Amino acid sequence: MSPASTQPTLQGIAIHPIKSCHRIELQECKVGAMGLEGDRRFMVINGETNLAVTQRVYASMSLISPLIDAEKDTLTLTADKLDNLVLPLHPDTNTLERRTVKLWSDKLQAFDLGEEAATWLKRFFDAYKHHDEANVHADVDSGKNRPSNLRLVTLDLAQGYKRDAHPELPGLSSPFTDWSPVSFGSLSSLDALNNTLVEGNWSKGNKIPINRFRNNLTISGTEPWEEDEWLVVRVGEVTFYIMQPTGRCPVPGINQDTGEKDSWGFPGPTTYLKKHRVFKEMPTEGCFCCDSIPLNSGTIRIGDKVEILERIPAQYVAHPLPYKGDEAE
Repeated sequence: MSPASTQPTLQGIAIHPIKSCHRIELQECKVGAMGLEGDRRFMVINGETNLAVTQRVYASMSLISPLIDAEKDTLTLTADKLDNLVLPLHPDTNTLERRTVKLWSDKLQAFDLGEEAATWLKRFFDAYKHHDEANVHADVDSGKNRPSNLRLVTLDLAQGYKRDAHPELPGLSSPFTDWSPVSFGSLSSLDALNNTLVEGNWSKGNKIPINRFRNNLTISGTEPWEEDEWLVVRVGEVTFYIMQPTGRCPVPGINQDTGEKDSWGFPGPTTYLKKHRVFKEMPTEGCFCCDSIPLNSGTIRIGDKVEILERIPAQYVAHPLPYKGDEAE
């Protein structure tokens, strides 16, 4: 693939302070060893099992909109139907209950924000019970067996939080992300995906925005799928190592502003990706965006140039596996 003739540019920055909840769009952001400042530092868990609770089952979580006030060092939980709840953005974890929580296969040290946050979450999930029952995908729990004890937890590197972002890059941890500290999304690849979804009658004429993929950084000015070839890129002051394409769950089939799933007759854009964007290394996952690790600290800003410092040699570039049968189901 030939590199884009235009200058790749940072078009969007987004953080999700609470895993699976609504985004905050930024003009600039500090980046450190654990990714974008403020991204996925909090997570909702089932208080009985200590397992992560996500949009995969509870689509309404996209309607929890956290607000950060850096000057006051606060995190405010907001949602329709509920009063706001103000919490410390950086609580004194010495005063909080320590929990060993499980995020996919990882067991992690976290700290419980207490009863006030738990009560707010219970009220939210009770208020949106019917919404969740109406907006689940066929391949996940119906949403009816809701946890009765929901807790909000946070992490603290100084208190032993550790989740290696890459086995050969010690000292770098992923927060409560699914995989890597930072994810990139390409607008040209999104355009290519949307055109195929519409032209192939996969989406009944609908196109989806990039925020469906809950990526941190959105890049413009590239060729479609060019990011599959990237190895090292620099955005503003920060250099990133590109790990791999990002495997997708059903969440891209949920409108992140309404919490409603797409009514396409099957589980959303992930179905298409599982047929046409599958790689040998991840044969069961459809891929969009790419996982990355910051190699230094710095600040990134909307409009920053994206410089491709190193590409994967052509003979080693992974390509999607061929799929036979291109018609929508």
